[in-house]
Amino acid sequence: MKKLSVLFLLSFFSLLIFATSVQAQTTPEDYFVGTWNVKAFGLPDGDKDLVIQFEKKDGKLTGGFVDPATKKVINPFTSVELASNKLKANFIAPEQQMDVYLTLEKKDDTNVTGSIMDMFNMEGSKAK
Repeated sequence: MKKLSVLFLLSFFSLLIFATSVQAQTTPEDYFVGTWNVKAFGLPDGDKDLVIQFEKKDGKLTGGFVDPATKKVINPFTSVELASNKLKANFIAPEQQMDVYLTLEKKDDTNVTGSIMDMFNMEGSKAK
């Protein structure tokens, strides 16, 4: 019985170490890479559904807003910055031709919260 307890304990610690090592390999950059379905609330023209895509190029995050019909980036980000689990992306708003930023923060494994210009709240989830 004592050998079984020791074996169980060793198995538990091995699993714990493995899970910690896998979690450490997922960087905040990797979390944001992919396509996100985001809803912006309270914009001047009403609530808006957005598709946002991030990819890693030359070790940096890039991306932009995606046209859902063509699946192509129609408004690329001018810059993307990442600090811990929070992302800030700048883009040129087509209607006003002014520099605007949005922030996204990791909520859980597949969801984000954020805002546009710290005024308009956003919620989103990773596309499947």
